[in-house]
Amino acid sequence: MVSGIGNTGIMPVGTTGAHKADSVASLSGQIRQARIQLDDWATCVSSKTPRGQAEIQRLSGEISGAKEREQRIQASPGSLDVWA
Repeated sequence: MVSGIGNTGIMPVGTTGAHKADSVASLSGQIRQARIQLDDWATCVSSKTPRGQAEIQRLSGEISGAKEREQRIQASPGSLDVWA
């Protein structure tokens, strides 16, 4: 399985609301993709192997990290509520 959670950088100070919305959307997509991969590993016969356990742990960490970045972006000053 090949996976990755793309850009993990911090948003620049002058980032506009539209860029923040794009970043949140991007992170949501990355979370969704990592969850799919996590579900694949969790239901796979290999889930009980050391490699399977390592992949499950890695994907869980990526999901947690992406969720935290998403929350930081949404909570940052100047963010716009684009869904209102």
